[in-house]
Amino acid sequence: MGNPFLNRMSLNRERTSMVLCYDDQTCEWCELDDAGDVQGVHCFSGHWTERGQTVQHVQFIGTDQVAAITRKKTERWIHVFQKEREHIRLIQTLSLKLPFPVMQMAWQDGQLLLLFAVRHRSGLVQIGLYDPVQEKAEWVTPELDNPQFVFWAKPEREIGVNVGGVGSVYFYGKDTGSSREIPYQEYAYPVMDKQGDRIAVCIPLEDGFCPGWMSVQEHVVQCNPEHSEPFSELIRMQLDVDRQHILCEGIMRGKWRYVQYKLDGEKTFELCDYPGTLTQAVYSRDKQNLIGKFESITTAPVPARCRISEPFGDITPLAVRYGDVSVSNLVKWPETKYKHLRYGDVSIPYMDIHSEGEEQAVIYLHGGPHNCLLDSYSPVIARLCETGARVIGLNYPGSSGFGPDYKQRIQNDWGGVDADVIRIIREQVLGSYSAVSLYGVSYGAYLALLAAGRTPELWCAVVACAPFTDLNSLYAGGGAKLRSFLQMEIGGLLQDESALRKRSPLTYSSALCNVDLQLVHGRNDQLCPVEQTERLYQEILKQKEPVKAADRRLELHIIDDLQHEVYAERIWAAKAVHFLTRNRVTQRG
Repeated sequence: MGNPFLNRMSLNRERTSMVLCYDDQTCEWCELDDAGDVQGVHCFSGHWTERGQTVQHVQFIGTDQVAAITRKKTERWIHVFQKEREHIRLIQTLSLKLPFPVMQMAWQDGQLLLLFAVRHRSGLVQIGLYDPVQEKAEWVTPELDNPQFVFWAKPEREIGVNVGGVGSVYFYGKDTGSSREIPYQEYAYPVMDKQGDRIAVCIPLEDGFCPGWMSVQEHVVQCNPEHSEPFSELIRMQLDVDRQHILCEGIMRGKWRYVQYKLDGEKTFELCDYPGTLTQAVYSRDKQNLIGKFESITTAPVPARCRISEPFGDITPLAVRYGDVSVSNLVKWPETKYKHLRYGDVSIPYMDIHSEGEEQAVIYLHGGPHNCLLDSYSPVIARLCETGARVIGLNYPGSSGFGPDYKQRIQNDWGGVDADVIRIIREQVLGSYSAVSLYGVSYGAYLALLAAGRTPELWCAVVACAPFTDLNSLYAGGGAKLRSFLQMEIGGLLQDESALRKRSPLTYSSALCNVDLQLVHGRNDQLCPVEQTERLYQEILKQKEPVKAADRRLELHIIDDLQHEVYAERIWAAKAVHFLTRNRVTQRG
């Protein structure tokens, strides 16, 4: 798999240190100067790598303290490290008895606290705090319907949560118990950040979202000037009350951007139209730089900094392995063009990557359905372009980053307009190619199988990674979280078995015998059950002989220990690209 892959990144509140954790389970503690440049590196992961443990979570819990959660089989531990001059020392190891995923950790009033969430059998979710020393938990919210955790204001003992477009801030005390009602303050808009008596909120508009902020006492919302372009998705806001600034992070027209405002509404900085994507960025100590995670189609995630005074691409990687190499030297190829295709009254956005490719083309379908294909790391796209293939990265209807209406376009219509658009791209954009294939992950894999099953004559090969193949059984066998999600997304279809069959790839198993098909799935996938892929594979095997399609390739790869993970495609990239490009057919003139 090449170089160690950056899985996790954490900076302390003072921006004096940064922790990097890689997929080989090694962790580095990096000392930062005022501008955010690395001044020293210490490795501190030998304690668990020698014992065969894997890292689940790592973050700063103080200026010079880091906590890491590791796991081996069914056991979990918490390791607390302290930086003392030039050394990193392990000061505590605890066995973690909490059976639920940990969202954040903090050192508060002389004790280590873990923030966690539990989904009850009813489907409602409750957020709590856990003391691993006392092995004691307490709730900090009541039971909520699909809450979105936003922030943990530790000095004020406040938790920010959004439910159904409304924000709430819950207050907890030192001795808050689960028996009494938890006090909270409600806001008319989703909450995003809080510093002192200032709170940042996200204001929905007809064509997107804009940032707003208010004093907790006054409840009068101030927002940015009307002439500013709204965010298609407003991901995060960071208040800096000392400097009277607010930093907004989000997506505009399919590109990740940062916009900084003064609290009086004046825009002071915008980072846009740069190669690659910078995410999770925070201010450096001197407040003149942003430090975040950078990636591009050909560049795996690396920590990087950007000077606020130079908004057009002065981004420098901070990872030790790249030294002082600039991002512009790392991001050279493949060329990416942002285009649109008219489909009725809708403009369909797509990325045309390596458009001069002459031998074959591949339509790349992201997961979601409400994700967005950005200029971010994809070893599959990079390898495809190396083989000479042209790649169409399709942000099909339902994708985020292009406004609320586009995102809601597939409400109660999974496998409808989104699947039709794939065919239109094939016919109108790639009509001159005799060899066009489909590659999809998760929901994108579902769409790839559905499109290929309905019109197998249009496709040369299909690679479907972690798909679901039968909507009816997916809902019937799903847990509370999945069933709640499906009810929200396709509630109307769930009452119509005939419609569910027409929108399920399993129905088209006979037609799928007529394309080369590779199925990839993780054995431990908790979101899209591996049984969905295995069942489709068995059905196609039964159909192959009657339809005389035995000459078509059919592969099934089940990967042990793999869950439904971000960046998982790097594990199967070489295998998938080899399958897609083995039989090349030249472009028709």
